[in-house]
Amino acid sequence: MTTNFKNALASGIGTQITVTAVTPGSPSSGSVTLTFASQGTAPFTTGQTITVSGISVAGYNGTYTVTGCTATSVTYANSTTGAATGGTISFTALVTNASARTTVIGLSLTNDTSSVIQASVQLQDTVAGTQAYYVQNMTIPPNTSARVINGGERLVLGPSTNVLIWANYASSLDIVMSWVEIS
Repeated sequence: MTTNFKNALASGIGTQITVTAVTPGSPSSGSVTLTFASQGTAPFTTGQTITVSGISVAGYNGTYTVTGCTATSVTYANSTTGAATGGTISFTALVTNASARTTVIGLSLTNDTSSVIQASVQLQDTVAGTQAYYVQNMTIPPNTSARVINGGERLVLGPSTNVLIWANYASSLDIVMSWVEIS
């Protein structure tokens, strides 16, 4: 049995983004570009994990690593082709290992703006296809933090579970998450 302690740090997390257009690459290029309304700055960085859901062609949906991002589009590796509509993009803070037990032992959300924001944490079981909020629209005052999991609390996650986090304001949220994987 192996125990691994892990951390995730992310800054500038923003809203759950609504997709306005889907541009598949050729099957040989194996990439898809999703377009959305301008976020002012790139909402994701290369290497971050995102979850795409609700697009009319199921092959575009799933959890992916960002290969490129601008203020109005994000690109990820995917060989699906064909016209599609709809969908949302969410920052994915954690994708659990399918062969390990995962327990979140700390989660802090920090509002780094001068405005009141609302933050949501959603759990997504990728095998069963179900979603549930852990926290929905939690109000966080300006320049303060909310400890969502701390002080002895634990969030035990099943295999193949994603933890999605977003706020109602662009580039407003920093996160620190710690978890343990036992395999």
